[in-house]
Amino acid sequence: MSEIYIYERFTPDTLLGEWQETLDSKLHAQWNEMFGDHPSDGAARAAGLAVACMMRAYLGVVSPRPPGNIHARQEMTLHNLPELGEVIRSRVWCRDKEMRRERRHLTIEVIGSGHENRPLYTGRMALIWAR
Repeated sequence: MSEIYIYERFTPDTLLGEWQETLDSKLHAQWNEMFGDHPSDGAARAAGLAVACMMRAYLGVVSPRPPGNIHARQEMTLHNLPELGEVIRSRVWCRDKEMRRERRHLTIEVIGSGHENRPLYTGRMALIWAR
């Protein structure tokens, strides 16, 4: 187990790590099991799956985390939809860090790309870190 991610470990504009996973039939089937397999919602479900991939990358890289963190805000720009069988590579960055009213604020950015570096998403999360 690696060292817990406490606030002091974060440095603005630093790559925290990379995460890679294949959007394989198993992951796709799990997604369909949760939300149904309706051909008319294909694009919406693929966009939701991109959000899930972004979160899986963040959770996989920034781990272990202390309990009590608050996920305050999230925004995401979707450049392209991920495709079944595509290897998704995500780079997780600490973009900003500041103390506000005695609370530890972080901005984490996750940038995902697919086949031949095809841009998939850029997501930013505002977090209040517990310790």
